[in-house]
Amino acid sequence: MKEKKNDLIEVSEEYQRELLKCMEALHDSVDTLIKNKISHTKLDEVIACEHACDLLKERYIEIIYKQKRALPFLIEDRYKIINGLDNIADKSEGLARHLKIYPFEFYQDIKEEMTHLNNITLETIKNLIEVVALMETDFSTALTKTFKSEEFKREARNSKYTLLEIIYKKTDNALKSVITAGLVSKMFDIVAMAEEFSDYLRGLIIKYPSK
Repeated sequence: MKEKKNDLIEVSEEYQRELLKCMEALHDSVDTLIKNKISHTKLDEVIACEHACDLLKERYIEIIYKQKRALPFLIEDRYKIINGLDNIADKSEGLARHLKIYPFEFYQDIKEEMTHLNNITLETIKNLIEVVALMETDFSTALTKTFKSEEFKREARNSKYTLLEIIYKKTDNALKSVITAGLVSKMFDIVAMAEEFSDYLRGLIIKYPSK
């Protein structure tokens, strides 16, 4: 059974690496947009990584349902964990596709705050991936890290409304304002989803005996 569990952990770790690649490519894509040098190569990388995540998710689910064992968690909880991560991957692909159709030069007066939100988004997902990895071996450290997601969400929320306040006052191009505001909201949605998932993971840590 130890060998089978290792198979499960290996697929999980591979998924986490792929998701991190996805988020780093997305971060780079937003950064280049802010500099008015959008990189379609990076955006394609995000989409490719999300598809790779889908395949890894299928392998992961196949393993847990064939083995009927998922220690230290129940099968249902393992399923929810991989789905929670996959929801983040799906959101990242959606944002990448939004960036692909963004036709405007970026507003100069929101570049600094947008960079801040972009950095928070990446740090939030890095922290979430660390929590999922630590839950295999160290509940105590994982629990502590789940609270970081709340801090990131508060910071991201402040950044979101700072940006929207500026964008909604623009009068030069209504369509540009709407699409840019949508971009900001999609970035915040990733952070909010990660925070909600961290709450669920904290519940799992409390549910199971400490390790």
